[in-house]
Amino acid sequence: MCKAKLTTTLSRLGLMSAQSDESLFTNNDKSLLLHIHVNDGFLISKSENTIITFLNNLNAILKLKYKKRPTQHLGYNLEWSSHELKINQNDLIVKLLRQFEMQDSKPVKTPCNGNFLNKINSNLSDNTIQVTSFQQAIGSINYPAHNTRPDVMFTINQLSKHLIKPNQCHWNALKHLLRYLNGTKDKCLVYKQQSIKETLTGWADADYANNKEDRKSVSGYVILAFTNPIFWLSKKQSVVAQSTTEAEYIAMNVCSKQLRWLNFVLNDLGHSSLQPVLVNDNSGAVTISKQASLNANTKHI
Repeated sequence: MCKAKLTTTLSRLGLMSAQSDESLFTNNDKSLLLHIHVNDGFLISKSENTIITFLNNLNAILKLKYKKRPTQHLGYNLEWSSHELKINQNDLIVKLLRQFEMQDSKPVKTPCNGNFLNKINSNLSDNTIQVTSFQQAIGSINYPAHNTRPDVMFTINQLSKHLIKPNQCHWNALKHLLRYLNGTKDKCLVYKQQSIKETLTGWADADYANNKEDRKSVSGYVILAFTNPIFWLSKKQSVVAQSTTEAEYIAMNVCSKQLRWLNFVLNDLGHSSLQPVLVNDNSGAVTISKQASLNANTKHI
């Protein structure tokens, strides 16, 4: 079914597309939420009767398959209890480990070792490896890194810079990451039912000039809604920061844009009282963001 026809059908049943996300649909009182991804949908309501009534009406128009509290959705494993939801991608990780014959490897405690950046960014190793296999592994790990495994986000981001011409150092770093995943494949995100004040907080940081080739810094941030992580990112900055303060300020800017959009999404979900908060540990960057003062070191930003 085309998107336009689906939108029209849902509109007839009282669900309108949210302003923040065209794939998100809500009714007027926000008592029913529906998110669509291609041919799959996730329907949420506090009332089971509301869900059943809606599905019966929709099923009269479209042929549907419905499962209460699904245990799998879009590659995620979902584990429900009365007060929490656990999400992992264990099946995908196990499949990946078997594909690269790492299922019996000795686990390690960290995604990368202490000398990780120096090794993968050096040109000392000219030994080329099977590029396709390296690219397949990086692509496969990227999915859980962006969705359920923030702990491997930085490592996979750094390895992704070497997709074109990886060498043995990069392959060794990848195997180290796979060994880490082998020991932590059951790690999951836990979303708990909480009676707390509505909060939306972004924590931004930067790794200043960590790349010896171009001296570009790396932005990193995580955003928490009701103390639960809902979005995170590790990404190389597009410009060369002139100082730690500037690198941190750029990271704050990147985080603030995502924070603002997520605030729109949560507002569409009925959480209109949220006051987003951006946190950073660099006093200089925080001062610039508050006062926008100009001096010789900051006026170019």
